[in-house]
Amino acid sequence: MPLSTYANLKAAVADWCHRTDLTTQIVDFVALAEAQIRRDVRCRAMQILTTGTLTGEVLAQPTRYLEAERLVLEDVEQDFVAPGMYAQLKQAQSTEPKYTHIGTDIYFLNGASGDDYSILYWQQFAPFSADADTNWLLTNAPEIYLSGALVQAAVYLNDDAMMTRHAAIYQASVKLLNSAERRSQFSGSRLEIRAN
Repeated sequence: MPLSTYANLKAAVADWCHRTDLTTQIVDFVALAEAQIRRDVRCRAMQILTTGTLTGEVLAQPTRYLEAERLVLEDVEQDFVAPGMYAQLKQAQSTEPKYTHIGTDIYFLNGASGDDYSILYWQQFAPFSADADTNWLLTNAPEIYLSGALVQAAVYLNDDAMMTRHAAIYQASVKLLNSAERRSQFSGSRLEIRAN
């Protein structure tokens, strides 16, 4: 059976556990695996470019935001600083191109209403809810979802051997995917060094 949908994934987890009584728990196993995947996986299918206009210094993080790759304000690339440093720079009335995160908001130093911004960021995949749900990762690397869910099942079932086996598969699969994604990002182009 291909692991092409959420329903297929849940059925596969039940099959691999050799259990028919975990229907409710399998939903939790997949949800916990998704939480781990959000922390571990970075692939191009998760990159989103959004643009807009500020209404002030603060911008709410985009939907399902994980982390920024590049932020530009008024055609100037911004550099991240910790919130404490941001506060110091703001107090000193610095004009450096800086931003920070506080809670679920992005703060642009000297950001003003009407400034154009663009954010290249990593967006987590939407959590599965309907049986027909799918995404790029389930289509292209189903072993990550399956092994991640089986690790959670092993914890629930108190099966150390199963947990060790599937944790190793999960970690190796994530490492291979992340490495392949990094390589493919630069394939076909020459490496250039940019002067700051």
